[in-house]
Amino acid sequence: MMNELYVLGELMEGSKSGYGLRKSMELSLGRHRKISFGVVYPLLDKLAAANYIELADSDDAKRTKMATITEAGTKHFLELMQAPVPDGAHTEDIYQIKLDAMQHLTLPEQLSQLDLYIEEQAAAIADAKTQIADLQARVAKDHWYAAQKMQLRLQQAQVARDWAENFQTILTKGVDFKTYD
Repeated sequence: MMNELYVLGELMEGSKSGYGLRKSMELSLGRHRKISFGVVYPLLDKLAAANYIELADSDDAKRTKMATITEAGTKHFLELMQAPVPDGAHTEDIYQIKLDAMQHLTLPEQLSQLDLYIEEQAAAIADAKTQIADLQARVAKDHWYAAQKMQLRLQQAQVARDWAENFQTILTKGVDFKTYD
């Protein structure tokens, strides 16, 4: 779901090459994430076979294939945006992709996406607080270090929640896209 959602979301902006999609995905997911062409090109073939994208040769000398989203691909993208985010190793990545691509949704849908993200962060905050309390119940060096790490998780979730709440406020008031304030 994650890679498919990302690619379709990027193609909502316009046609892109596999190289361009790979590069933008690495930038979006963070500096330590490396996406191989062995992931990108089979995914493009799969999306083309499902009629979600069209692949066409570009005009450049490199014979690059350009991917363009189809009407069916747009519909599928919107379905993926509304689909629940599964719990797992890529939960945060999927939320980040949805937050990045939600500009293609209506305002109520965007606010709903932010509500879901806030709920996810609230659950992370509650989990971290419970784990910190459990660790602090027994005095031990390893528990102290583990509690410090959980404090980091707690603060990250609090910052993410606060950011999402602020983003909702900005969207609700109306956005001036000419500024980044």
